[in-house]
Amino acid sequence: MEKAKLFQNLSSFDPTIREKSLLELSALIKAGSIKKSYHPTPWLNLHLHTFHSFNYKNWSPCRIVFEGWYRDLKYTGTVDFDTLAGLNETLMAGQVLNTKVTGGFESRVVVEEWKDVVINSPDEPGIYYLCGKGFKHPPANNTAEGQFFNNLKKIAQERNKKVVQKLNRYLGEVKVDYEKDILPLTPSGNPTERHIIASYKQKSEQSLGDKVDSFWSEILSMPLDLIKDTREKRAPEFLDLLRKILIKYGGPGYITPQQENFPTLDSVIKMIEKAGGIPTGTWLDGTNKGEEDAGMFVSFLKHKGIQAITIIPERNYNITDASDKQKKVKKLNEFMDICISLKMPVVCGTEFNKSGQPFVDDFTKPEISKYLDYFLQSACVFF
Repeated sequence: MEKAKLFQNLSSFDPTIREKSLLELSALIKAGSIKKSYHPTPWLNLHLHTFHSFNYKNWSPCRIVFEGWYRDLKYTGTVDFDTLAGLNETLMAGQVLNTKVTGGFESRVVVEEWKDVVINSPDEPGIYYLCGKGFKHPPANNTAEGQFFNNLKKIAQERNKKVVQKLNRYLGEVKVDYEKDILPLTPSGNPTERHIIASYKQKSEQSLGDKVDSFWSEILSMPLDLIKDTREKRAPEFLDLLRKILIKYGGPGYITPQQENFPTLDSVIKMIEKAGGIPTGTWLDGTNKGEEDAGMFVSFLKHKGIQAITIIPERNYNITDASDKQKKVKKLNEFMDICISLKMPVVCGTEFNKSGQPFVDDFTKPEISKYLDYFLQSACVFF
């Protein structure tokens, strides 16, 4: 089979096709037909979402691990919202390609001590993004931790259904069916907000025809020609616009988080450890009240049992506005200085769940090149 088809099949929704394609590519590698691109210095990405939650290229764990191998990353890590569905495949692909990988999940929890403080979930006091990484295998369904992870997914999907109910009422003539239109967009029945928005865009184009742009122009209160140009020529930008206006804070599909519906930070840390994972915090950019004092923030997480923190560094330096960039680079440096002084491991990634995000951070950039050795050293906590 030609290479292009094998690459395509790496992200088939059929796991047997994905594995077969990976093994064929591995044989081509051993035969010398495929060679990796070597970096002069090791790079890493330990926060790549797969198609088990949302990946903007719809890549599977197999494809992500292959790309990590091809780009000569020292460490590659997958993560998905509210599920460990990609873990076994990530580990299998790492073994086939003889490259270091780790897998995990990301979810939202309540921090009871900061229930009135915005931490790193914008406009949502008390809600915090937490990861579990470094798992060796997913927990069995008949265990307490297995049931816990199943419940995480259930909570997320119940919220999604409420979002769809609200949007169906609001949008009127454009309606989607959660079971028929949205669940099939992910191989593990774990759709996200981005899948919901993609489904509404597709449904509007199918059902409205020539009226689609006037429909969205009215809904979004934007000029017709701007809607048409964005929808047709910059589809990813259009999807982000729909998500921001329809689902995020203040939008007609927004679901206000009820803290009683989220597990607590302490309980999730306990379950991560029980399942053999590493409790891993996250840091947004240091501008919200809960993160602005880096020393307090990192010390608190360390006291709670967090063993590493994940950051998305582009949020702090890949910024057009010069004053905003200066402020956020300063926050990044403050955060890194505190983590290094407190010996808190820090790893980084790009997410890869939004169009335009690179597969791996550019570690030649001066804002993060000075931290590369610390990122690589920190990654060892997962291996």
